[in-house]
Amino acid sequence: PSDSSDDEYSDSSDEEWLPENTRNIGDTDDEGDADSQDAESQDDEGQDDEGQDADGGQHDEGAEENVHMVPAQRNVHKGHTCTQPQPIDFFRYLFPLDLIDVIVHNTNMYALQKGKENLAVTSEEMQIFLGINMVMGYIRYPRTRMYWSSEEGLRLGIIADAMSVNRYEQILRHLHFVDNYTHQPANTDRLFKLAPVLNTLQKTFLMAANPEEFQSIDEQIIPFKGQLSIKQYIPKKPKPWGVKVWVRAGSSGYMYKFEIYQGSAIRGQSSSLGMAGDVVMRLCDDIKHKNHKVFFDNFFCSIPLLEALKDLGIYGTGTCRTNRLKGASQKLKSEKQLKKEGRGACSVVSTNSNITVTRWLDSSVIHMASTCAGQSPEDTAQRWLKKEQAKISVQRPYSVALYNQHMGGVDLVDQCVAMYPHRRRNKRWYIRVFFHFLDVTVVNAWRLYLMSGLEKMNLLIFKASVALTKVPSEVRFSAGNHWPELTQVKNANRCHNAACTRKTKYICMQCHVALCPGCFANFHMILPDYKSEDDEDV
Repeated sequence: PSDSSDDEYSDSSDEEWLPENTRNIGDTDDEGDADSQDAESQDDEGQDDEGQDADGGQHDEGAEENVHMVPAQRNVHKGHTCTQPQPIDFFRYLFPLDLIDVIVHNTNMYALQKGKENLAVTSEEMQIFLGINMVMGYIRYPRTRMYWSSEEGLRLGIIADAMSVNRYEQILRHLHFVDNYTHQPANTDRLFKLAPVLNTLQKTFLMAANPEEFQSIDEQIIPFKGQLSIKQYIPKKPKPWGVKVWVRAGSSGYMYKFEIYQGSAIRGQSSSLGMAGDVVMRLCDDIKHKNHKVFFDNFFCSIPLLEALKDLGIYGTGTCRTNRLKGASQKLKSEKQLKKEGRGACSVVSTNSNITVTRWLDSSVIHMASTCAGQSPEDTAQRWLKKEQAKISVQRPYSVALYNQHMGGVDLVDQCVAMYPHRRRNKRWYIRVFFHFLDVTVVNAWRLYLMSGLEKMNLLIFKASVALTKVPSEVRFSAGNHWPELTQVKNANRCHNAACTRKTKYICMQCHVALCPGCFANFHMILPDYKSEDDEDV
């Protein structure tokens, strides 16, 4: 993609830059003693400072706290509620059943258009299909059909017993999210095949949580090497080929907003901020005038962008390229002067509008532009000298420390998604993008679960719980419409009674699981908790 034009940020400017020590920025003294803190190297911009408090930095009373929405009650069935939210409730809050119904409708529609009249996928089958793909993310086999292998050491019962391999491949082959015949030639949206999914997830991601005070904006890559007009090549990424996504995430690792890059021709003419600046403005349009702090790297950062964000009540901080510093470059100390002073030396200037630019010498010269942080309070960072084989303490400006602490939100999302990803090859790009955002939805649901104050649970256990959700006890053993209902599905499903190994087309009208008519009594019976004679009450 074309980068933001660097000519727009030339050094010629009438704006007056003054040294930091001539201005009273905040209530702190530039020459005050530095507090000793654990530091991260500026070379590792994407990493968090795990030793620092997540609420550190300048906190404005106007900024919203990190409050996440928790499903208050679990509506498992009409008349039955559970006060303790389960992992599946957090997932369904972000990936609602209405979206699954849309996918089912369009999948069946696409099958009819392709001559497959008897596919007849149901909502329950689609949920099983999605759960199987989640399991394939954390239990990986070289080939998909190995999960259904007849070999005793290969067959995976939690997948093979849930759905036959032929049925799984039929659903995957016809999986669709829109009706292709409704696409208009005048529609230039290259993502129309995923529009219902992307629109729904964007809405639920924003509704599920109040924005955190500290957020970051960065790019994300969805690996894909097939034929696709919007495919990008980013050599520094672990997977350089794929679909680029602009992401805004909190420092906790929760993704709030995303935008898939479709090329410069789709958006048309850029504003004076350039393409990258326009991306930041679009991603931040829902947090205006709430005193949020947003961090971004030198691909996005420029002095005009910081000014535009400040006019919207958003504080910005980012590394900045030399040719985007406008008039500040002549007011700062030169690189030669900083090298004479030694590693850790810095020079700071600011404007009347309180935009601060810091030039800091670490292993190389770094420029940090910010509207909420400057040089003080300084801290010390530990650096390793290869020649001397020893560590030294280096003075570090506050803006650099704050950037290192909160810039890694998007990288944290990437790290969690990459732990148990869905990496099954598929020539259809929209299938690959769909399963990527399914993984992101699981990660976001897990973040909401952790923020809710419930019992701690790691991502693997959480994802397994979502993928293999059973019928809740309060529904299974309660009085109600536990009657057999004959479904119209072509392929029978395995009976959910543990003592039965048969397949059936009957389901329980209340539990919505496959059950043989003769297994209803055993499945809905509460077994007594027998106690041996040797057991004694304590």
